Amino acid sequence: MRKIVIVGCGNPIRGDDGVGPRLIRYLWERGLPPHVKLVDGGTSGIDVIFHMEGADEVVIVDACYTGEKPGTVFRVPAEDVEELPSQEEANLHSIKWYHAIALAKYLLNGNYPKSISVYLIEGKNFEIGETLSEEVENAMKELAEYIMKEHNIEGGGVFEVELREDGYLLVPAAVAETYFSNCMSVIVVPKGMQFTIFPLPTDVQGGLLFKRINKSGDRAVLVWELLPPGIPFGKKKAVWNSEEKGLVVSLL
Repeated sequence: MRKIVIVGCGNPIRGDDGVGPRLIRYLWERGLPPHVKLVDGGTSGIDVIFHMEGADEVVIVDACYTGEKPGTVFRVPAEDVEELPSQEEANLHSIKWYHAIALAKYLLNGNYPKSISVYLIEGKNFEIGETLSEEVENAMKELAEYIMKEHNIEGGGVFEVELREDGYLLVPAAVAETYFSNCMSVIVVPKGMQFTIFPLPTDVQGGLLFKRINKSGDRAVLVWELLPPGIPFGKKKAVWNSEEKGLVVSLL
C-alpha cells in the first residue's frame, strides 16, 4: 500500500492563512485510511521534512496572496522550488514549506517522495482571527475533495463520541462492540488536541476501566486528568486507526 502524506501549512489564528491546517481538519473528519498521513504543518517548515521521509506521494497546501480572486487555487510544480535556499534564508526560524522541499531532496536521498503536489489557495483576509473567508473556505473544501479523488482516497469510518462534564468519555455501543468487545480496560494516550484509546486484551495489564454504563451497551472511560485546560464538553469526532489499532478522538 502506497504511503500518502498530506501537509497543511499556515497560521490558524491569522484568518485565511490558516487554510492549510483547516483542510487537514476537514480531511480528518472524513475518516481517511491509515496509509494516508495527515500533518498539521503550522508555520514550521522544518517539520515537513521529516514527515516527507519514505512517502510515495506528498501533498502540500498553503495560503498565498498574489492579488488574484480570493479562493483561486494554484498548483505549483514541486521542481520549481527544489533549489536549496541561500545561507541567509537557511535558518531554523525562517524555513518555509518550499525550503523544506529543497532540503528534503538534499537530505533524504533514497527516501525522498516519488511525487510532490503543491496547492496554494489565494487568501482574502489575513487579520488576527480563526475564521476563514467564505471564498477560501469553499475553495478549501473543493480542493480537499479533489485531492481525495486525485489520489484515490476513500473516506468513511467517522464516529461520534461524547465528552461529558463529569470527565468521562462516552463511546456508543456500536463502536465499543466493534473495536472493544472483549476488553474491560484501556490505555489512553494524549497527544496535542487529540488522544488515542487502545484496548487491552486482559485486565491483568492494568489501564483505565472501560465500563459499560447502560443496557444499550454504551461504554465510558474517565479521562478528565488527561484533558488540556479549557476543552469544551459535548460531541466529538473519532476515527479508528487500523494501523495503530486505536480509536483516535479529536478534542476540538
